[in-house]
Amino acid sequence: MNDYKLIKLNTARNCLRYIIRAFNTEEIYLPYYLCPAVRSAVFKEKCKINYYHIDENFRPAIEFPLNSYILYPDYFGVCSDIVDVLSKKYKNLIVDNAHSFYSKPKGIASFNSLRKFFPSLIDGAFLYTTKTLNTQIPMEESSYTPHILSFEEFCKNENRLDNQEIKLISESTYNGFLTVDIEKEKKYRLEKFEFLHKKYGNSNCLNIKINDNTAPFGYPYLLKSIEDADNTVKKLKSEGVNVYRYWNNLPDNYEEKIFYNSLVVITI
Repeated sequence: MNDYKLIKLNTARNCLRYIIRAFNTEEIYLPYYLCPAVRSAVFKEKCKINYYHIDENFRPAIEFPLNSYILYPDYFGVCSDIVDVLSKKYKNLIVDNAHSFYSKPKGIASFNSLRKFFPSLIDGAFLYTTKTLNTQIPMEESSYTPHILSFEEFCKNENRLDNQEIKLISESTYNGFLTVDIEKEKKYRLEKFEFLHKKYGNSNCLNIKINDNTAPFGYPYLLKSIEDADNTVKKLKSEGVNVYRYWNNLPDNYEEKIFYNSLVVITI
């Protein structure tokens, strides 16, 4: 069993930058289907990227060299079984739990994102790592907000996060986190996910299975075609349901965009 050190940093993307430095990683496998901010973090560390595809149930579509560094995201918080399999097979697995705050750390390191799960927190991330840097890290300035951001404020905050260096979580953000009833939030997410799965599970092309040790970020709903997905988005939005399409800014050499275009994620 790995012995993890918990380090509280300002953003999830900077957790990955920290990991790359701590493990002197020169080359890493990243999925094509990934938030562009994560790729940007790797570019900033001048680390070579080898891209890999995933299948329609979020499993890596390739076998990796056994000693390679691999980043695998727990997509939308529904991939804990895949993480378990990969962590047993590959000794240098890094788990991106930005969509899976409640999951236990796996691999050589894993990290989450506070702001993805708790709306009053506009930054902050917890890194669990088996290796640490022997350097002093400055603390982030105060950034906690007790209210949900407007869209304009959200965009400004996203731009702010893009330009942040590796820092410790601000004291105000961490104190804000301590006021959150995380078990209540977890219970709500599990109940909402179960409700959505009962409603849409029969028409969902994904084979979704979760356990009670985690709580999903959203409900991923894979349709049979892009047209079906477009129609579903229109229908859900007309009913007042918040839905997203992830991610429209994929690498230029990603040839097959059918998968992500057919995937609708319902907000929890």
